[in-house]
Amino acid sequence: MPILYFGNIKKYFESPIRIITVGLNPSKKEFPDPDPFLRFQSMKKDHFYDFNQQYLAALNEYFQDKPYKEWFDPAYEPLLNGLDASFYGNMVNTAIHTDICSSLATNQTWESLSRSEQKNLESSGVPAWHKLVDYLEPDIILLSVSGGHLSKIAFETVNDWETVYTTQMDRPYLVNSKKVVLSSGKQSSIYFGRAAELPFGFISSETKYLIGRHLKKLSDKPEYTPDFNQAYMYSAMDLDQNDGEIFG
Repeated sequence: MPILYFGNIKKYFESPIRIITVGLNPSKKEFPDPDPFLRFQSMKKDHFYDFNQQYLAALNEYFQDKPYKEWFDPAYEPLLNGLDASFYGNMVNTAIHTDICSSLATNQTWESLSRSEQKNLESSGVPAWHKLVDYLEPDIILLSVSGGHLSKIAFETVNDWETVYTTQMDRPYLVNSKKVVLSSGKQSSIYFGRAAELPFGFISSETKYLIGRHLKKLSDKPEYTPDFNQAYMYSAMDLDQNDGEIFG
């Protein structure tokens, strides 16, 4: 079963701020043994109506019944909470999770697959992700992946990357942003931070929440420009470099 997206799409479209998060591809833990459809109960039922309705119901109900909290909760939920958002539909904004490389789960993690296996999945997965994002028309796209995956984003760029948040740490953690244009002409803001084992894994849940509050301020005041002593500007041409070199 491909997982096109995770979350309640009706509540997402009703949200004042439309937010999507981005990973690489679903984990094999989405289909645990001995009950592979534990997290997608609607797919287990023998219904006689349209299959597409059954499939979409399984996606929309994901966070209502045994979601893979061990990943979603530490990865993105604190950052979303700072934006008055959640995957769980219990805040003003309901977020949707997407995967840029493929909607298919793999037995190995993405980075453990061979390059030929990755390219095979990306050949259909990356275009499908762009079509999904065009359909979702998010205001905010949150992602924390390696620098190489950023180059997969093919939407027209409005401006080069700029740093919008810097943590006070021995090695500062930077959150960088740029705007892209979707096929409808809508502009979406991408916010990126370096990944560890989990998205934004170099910082605590408390810091993620504070970053979310800051991004909420930016979304409330589109013309607001952070006051930095130094302008952190990066050319989109540098995205093939190591993301640590680009973003600190």
